This record gives sequence, structure tokens and C-alpha cells, in this order.
Amino acid sequence: MADRDATLDIALANSAAAANSFKTVAPWARATGFRTQELKLRALSTLPECRVAEDFLVNSQFSRAGREGEASIQEYFSDSSVVMLSLAGREPPSAKAIELPESIELNMALGDVLGSRRSCRAYTGDSLRLDYLATLLRSAAGVTAHGDVVLAHGERRTLSFRAAPSAGGLYPVTLYLLALDVEGLERGVYSYDPLRDQLARAGDDERVTRCLRGFCVPDELISLSRANAVFLFVAQPWRSMRKYGARGLRFVFMEVGSMAENVHLATAALGYGSVDCASYYEDELHAALGVDGVFESLLHSVVIGCPG
Repeated sequence: MADRDATLDIALANSAAAANSFKTVAPWARATGFRTQELKLRALSTLPECRVAEDFLVNSQFSRAGREGEASIQEYFSDSSVVMLSLAGREPPSAKAIELPESIELNMALGDVLGSRRSCRAYTGDSLRLDYLATLLRSAAGVTAHGDVVLAHGERRTLSFRAAPSAGGLYPVTLYLLALDVEGLERGVYSYDPLRDQLARAGDDERVTRCLRGFCVPDELISLSRANAVFLFVAQPWRSMRKYGARGLRFVFMEVGSMAENVHLATAALGYGSVDCASYYEDELHAALGVDGVFESLLHSVVIGCPG
């Protein structure tokens, strides 16, 4: 690394340092119609626009004086809340449920898979086996253990624990699948039911096409046309926020990140490729999936395919 740095042109190095070290005041930004993110940074003190991201960081902090937050969290240790958690996600069975085959055993050592994982954007178009897909779904959101909780009057309730951590065991994230080229699975949109370990069909090929149109990444950068599947992480933020307030949204983002990383590691262990993708128009994806974008919102996606 040191040798390569020594060959860097000194003028280019100085330019890179200056670009990262200085912020020029841009008072003319108010009169500029097309504002890039860089221009907004240089005009923070002059633009009247709402700074949503920074406001979120400030307003989602814990405070010692936040007694309302403490009371909200404490309520979740009551028997009624334990019963609620034990029933969470137990929706009526889908008439179009698809049973999944056994998973492929992941034998690669953790150190090896951590070292070999890379973002893969180019795919060959070869099919993905259904048992490989089942392994990835379970790695993201599958139930891995159960635990009994004894209530005050002696009744036992069983809680289900999943592969990725979730604040308070609330599991506000639903995993949707765009099945593009999976052996034994019709092309379509599916949702994964962790408790029954099943896929429920949520849309046909036409809906897949609508979802893919919502992505704004060129095929030269991520070859969606030759990918096998796209995982869509759709969250219901208030499932977490009713306990943790605005801070609960932080926990939802953390959960999505944990689920996505599980997918990447399992994909690498299976010899396939994956990449995070945030290049999509939320309103178009929300319309295609039938969610409102506020109480239920797409937060992330992962593209999976046979590496080219």
C-alpha cells in the first residue's frame, strides 16, 4: 500500500485533500434551481431547506429525562406484551403457499467467507437452484430457535428467534422476493413466512416487470437482466417505534443491515454473488408491491446471481 501511495501524483493528492478538507460558502445557492448534494453541503448555513437526516439523528437520541420512553419499553415486559410477541407474524396461511426444500449446508469457515465476500454486479444468467434460494431466505429471516416464557399465572408462551437480531424481538421487516430465474419456482413476487418457512405468492411476472422498472441502475453496473433473484426488505417502522419511539427506526435500519449481511455471507459460501442496491425509485416500487411507503416501506434490496 505504501509503495502504491508513493506513486500517486502529488498534485492529485493535494487536490484530493483539499476537496475533503474545505467547504466553500455558497450564498448563491438560494438562486440556484438545480442543487447537487455537494452544493447543499456548501450552503448549509444559507439554505432554508429542512435537514431531515440531521433532524432524525437529533430527535432519535435517548435522554435521561425521557420517562415516556422508559415507560413504553417497560410495558413490553408485561404478560400481555409477551403474548402479543408470541403471536406476532402468525397470519392466516396462504392458499398459494410454496413449501421450501432443505437448506444447503454452509461449510465454509467464517474467516474464509468474510475474507472472500465481495460485491458482485455481473452475472452469467445461469439458474439458481431452489434449495440454494431456501438457504438464503433462511439465512436472512429464518427461525433458528424457540424459547418458552413463563407468565405470572404459570402459562407458558413460546417465542421464535430468527437468524438476524431484532430489537426487542419485534421483527418489523418482511422479506419479499423477486424470483427472476430460480429452478422450480415460477417467475413472480413472493413474501417469505419465517414461522411456516414458506413462500407466499404476491404477484405474477407482470408485477415483477413493474418492480424491475422501478430500479434506476444501468444493466452495465448491476446486470439485473441476468440476475436470479432480488431480495426486498420491507419494514413496518411503527412495530418498533411504538416501543422505542423515533429511535426505533434506527433499530429497523440495523435489522435490515444484519439481514442483508447474512444474505451476502451465505451467498458467498454457496459460490454465488450478491450486491446491495439502493438505486430504485421508492414510489414506483411501493406501488408495485402495494405498500403505502410510510407505515410500510421498502428500505433496501440485495441482488443475487451466478457470478460472471
